[in-house]
Amino acid sequence: MTRRALVVSTSNPYPAVKDGCQRLVWDYVDAMFPRHDVRFLHVAREDWSPLALFDAGVATAPDVDVERVLAEEFEFVVFIGFKDRDFTRRLAGERPSFCYTDRFPHPDVPGDAFRGILSHRTDGPAEHVLIVGGHFDERVFFRDRKPEEHVLAVGRIHPDKNQLELVAGYRETVYERFGLPLVLAGGVADLGYYRAVMPFIDGVSVISTIPDPSDASADGGWQSARELADLYNRARLYVSASRQESFSLSMIEAMACGTTCVVNGNYSGFAESELAPRVYGNVAGVRGGILDLIAQALADDARIDASGWVQQYALGAMRDTVGRFIDARV
Repeated sequence: MTRRALVVSTSNPYPAVKDGCQRLVWDYVDAMFPRHDVRFLHVAREDWSPLALFDAGVATAPDVDVERVLAEEFEFVVFIGFKDRDFTRRLAGERPSFCYTDRFPHPDVPGDAFRGILSHRTDGPAEHVLIVGGHFDERVFFRDRKPEEHVLAVGRIHPDKNQLELVAGYRETVYERFGLPLVLAGGVADLGYYRAVMPFIDGVSVISTIPDPSDASADGGWQSARELADLYNRARLYVSASRQESFSLSMIEAMACGTTCVVNGNYSGFAESELAPRVYGNVAGVRGGILDLIAQALADDARIDASGWVQQYALGAMRDTVGRFIDARV
């Protein structure tokens, strides 16, 4: 009998991965449980009502309800995020279930609903909580350095990612001194914010992967994993202006490619003593400006290769850790 598992999330990686959470979901469906036939259930962001059940990227049950899902007899269910609703409670109650969340305890995650919690951080030791980070696919993201042509920022264009601070003074502070353009890799997630960022995308000092940056409704710009790996390996620096990250998937992908990472924010999904020596900048809060940090890193010729350290977050290593945790509780 085929062993089946189910991944449930509001972040749908079909038909294409567009952001870090969707890449996480993709890996959980595609590679995290190799002994199982893994299906994906897309739920609505607002109320976590079921939208469609996917098998290998194809919606096999577009009008799905809890009875339809339970009929599949999944061995276990992994929720990536969670909201306590009638549908989710029943599904978690009738199948061995686990929840992936950025922190635990979490106001949306009732601990009594799950056999185990996968979390970046917790307030203290707990028997059924596995401290687990994000991960990267080591088959795609690995050190393959090329001539260093740019400074790279990866992420959806959104106030949370703070690209406006990067682009507003980049030409004067960095490009005119060091000749390295800034590449913004990613698509639009907030149209209003993009309209503020767009005037600084001049195609010379600041470049976007969006095919036509003048089109504020553009939905392009999202890069495949292999395209991103190439950009990381050609980057002199990876930079994040985000003031708050629980766990940055793009940062660990950059590290896996041997790219020096410049950051200036609170990275709560890591132990400060572990992360701080592996990046240039600040990991426990904002200090100064991100442009000054980039310029100083280039002036110092800072080179930090964390590709060895970050292997603990490789998909293969994470697969073994998560698999043992779930197997012991199913």
